[in-house]
Amino acid sequence: MTTDGKNDGFELDRFERHYTERPNVTESRLRLIWVALTTKLPGRTLSIGAGTGDVEAALRDRFGFTVDTIIEPSEALLPALRSKGFNTYAGIAEDYPYEPQTFDTIYYNGSSFGFIDDENLEPTFAKNYEALRPGGRLILSDVPKESSLGIVLLTILNHPDIDREPYRDLLRGTAFFDLADGGVPTYKPNWHVIPYYIDVLKRVGFTNLQFKQTVLANTTYQDDTVEDPVPGYDKGNYVAIIAEKA
Repeated sequence: MTTDGKNDGFELDRFERHYTERPNVTESRLRLIWVALTTKLPGRTLSIGAGTGDVEAALRDRFGFTVDTIIEPSEALLPALRSKGFNTYAGIAEDYPYEPQTFDTIYYNGSSFGFIDDENLEPTFAKNYEALRPGGRLILSDVPKESSLGIVLLTILNHPDIDREPYRDLLRGTAFFDLADGGVPTYKPNWHVIPYYIDVLKRVGFTNLQFKQTVLANTTYQDDTVEDPVPGYDKGNYVAIIAEKA
């Protein structure tokens, strides 16, 4: 990953606001990850990039599901994660000591795989593949590059000196815009369209790919209502890819 965990730009108070300033988006995203996790029984589960653990805590409190292990690279966010009682590994997905066929589900939370450099992405997914039991699943949760939200966020990432004021009403409360406010953007550095990830997953050996999407509205209206996920990846501003190990 491009972050070393110490100087990644994440700040605890700002990060936690992302779950409260856009409550309907937060609820829609929670429903998306839960539907993705339950396309079959999750079994022994590894979460990668849980941040403060708010999503994992909501899954535990709302649905009675507790993730077994969490990988989190950000030292700024680890205390909040650990205070919620989760078993955590401080480090990056590339360096985690995976053991063969030990998990039933591995999922990347909140576009966290976008912090893995492109040259390391396929090797890391290959490690995930080996760590899954037969029939296990790798789940990628993402803001796609081609979505309306992704297009605006990527524009700001590529032009850090841009006047952010015209975008404030569209992006207030989103992780990228809030963390970047007045400073260097800290959201994921690597953006790709969904078909890019489909190709990588297939090369690794994953099959039976499924797709769920939510928050179908344009940026201005995304927090107006809660949305249940629907099949596909061509309209959602938040998409989950569910890939299975044969």
